[in-house]
Amino acid sequence: MNSRLVKLIWIILPTVFVFLFSCASTQKSAPKDARFYNNRGIANGEKGQYDQAISDFDKAIEINPSYSKAYNNRGIIYRLKGQYDLAILDFKKAIEINSWDPEGYNNLAWLFATAKSPIFRNGKKAVDLGIKACELSVWRNAEYLDTLAAAYARASDFDNAVKWQEKALQSIGESKKNEAQQRLNFYRSRKPWPED
Repeated sequence: MNSRLVKLIWIILPTVFVFLFSCASTQKSAPKDARFYNNRGIANGEKGQYDQAISDFDKAIEINPSYSKAYNNRGIIYRLKGQYDLAILDFKKAIEINSWDPEGYNNLAWLFATAKSPIFRNGKKAVDLGIKACELSVWRNAEYLDTLAAAYARASDFDNAVKWQEKALQSIGESKKNEAQQRLNFYRSRKPWPED
């Protein structure tokens, strides 16, 4: 009986080791897909966990240095943190990688139009970038039209700001309608948003 038990152990033991090894290696290895980290970064950013979001976008960029969405998303987090220099670098890198994607132009235009720090505001640049984003999206993206309106307001062209904000309001999502309407009220009062 003792020899039967020993034989059984030698038959089962390698299978147990293979199973344990595969479980351990699966748990230790991180995903190798940049999209995974980009999506997790977005989720962390939406929860206000900005440092974790930046870490996720860093990992996505490490995996795929040509992944423009990760640069755009990291730039948004930097903008939200008030780290405008870093945001500008990321938006410019996203544009460099994919000059046909309007997102980078829009994000950079929004920063130049609405930065809380007046040092970074530039209405002319914002208008040029906003127009480019709208052209690339065939003038169909309400959020890009909203950005263009903010850019015109920053450039003190309030007639165009009102015009484009009214167009944006025609198709902007319900969750953003109130804020967009508030901006329109600013532009009608001949004020940029945010005010100087």
